[in-house]
Amino acid sequence: MARKETTKKEITSCIEKWFLKTARVFPWREEDFPWGRIVSEFMAQQTQIDRVAARWPELMSRFPTPESLSSSDEQEILSLWQGLGYYRRAKNLKQSAEVMTQNFAGEVPSEVNELLSLPGVGKYTAGAVASIAFDKRVPIVDTNVHRVLCRLFNNSNEPIPSKWTWDMAEELVKVCRSPKIFNEGLMEFGAVICTPKSPECNGCPMQSKCEAYGKGLQNQIPKPKKSLPRKQEHHYAVVVQSGEELGFEQRSSKGLWADMWQVPTVDSSRTLNKHEVSEMLQLESELSRIGSFEHILSHRIISFTVFSCRMSRDSRFTWLKSEDLAELPLASAQRKVLAVHCVT
Repeated sequence: MARKETTKKEITSCIEKWFLKTARVFPWREEDFPWGRIVSEFMAQQTQIDRVAARWPELMSRFPTPESLSSSDEQEILSLWQGLGYYRRAKNLKQSAEVMTQNFAGEVPSEVNELLSLPGVGKYTAGAVASIAFDKRVPIVDTNVHRVLCRLFNNSNEPIPSKWTWDMAEELVKVCRSPKIFNEGLMEFGAVICTPKSPECNGCPMQSKCEAYGKGLQNQIPKPKKSLPRKQEHHYAVVVQSGEELGFEQRSSKGLWADMWQVPTVDSSRTLNKHEVSEMLQLESELSRIGSFEHILSHRIISFTVFSCRMSRDSRFTWLKSEDLAELPLASAQRKVLAVHCVT
């Protein structure tokens, strides 16, 4: 038992020393405060970290506190979230800010059980905020941490984060010097050294401690999980124009791109012709097909067909000039639709 504990302390010490020397520069690390940390965690879900780093300062400038986001209109955060995808995260962040304002005196809670009461906060995010923002001795597991631990202990039986991973992460955080440094370092180690493909084993400070490397199995662990085929969908977007204005509608509050804006669009599981599109949108003007493109999301491939037409102002739509569109919450797919219209 003593030898195992020593090994775990060696692992945590190695990770902490490595991270203190090599940590990447991100704005939430330079301006390190709990609200900034939880915002960065929401933004980083399913979004590349460099894109998050580029957008985080603007978001924090507009919403420097939970109260400032809580009292704002939801359309503001959706507008600032454009291009990051997974817009449900923006809605959850606003709802979380409302809970913080109402239940936690406008502060980010520090305990895991309190953080779990916030919309959109799961076990990983709660552990990340508690440990990194408040130095609480609690574990975190994401895909990076899971991969590092599976390789270190040569565990090939866990294709995705599991009870084993969480138990191991907890054992390690119990013996580390600083939970803040160790947990963030462990995630970063998986992101830049112990990567899914072609890990940097030659320059890895953990090489002598890695059981998978010792057996030449690092590229086989963890086993990749089976990927599900992407769902195929068809969206038919109509750029309607009246004079110098374009017509827009707001999507449903549920489902894909909830509450975002779009030109009149039909979502379909099958192909449609322009007459069917016109009928479903109740448009009397003749539609002209002006282009198409594919928009690929993590779980679906959407084939967009873009039409245009001119019509008299219709009260069903909100009419805006081109110069007014910058702050309108449009998903990136709808920006592509407008781009197709601009080049025709």
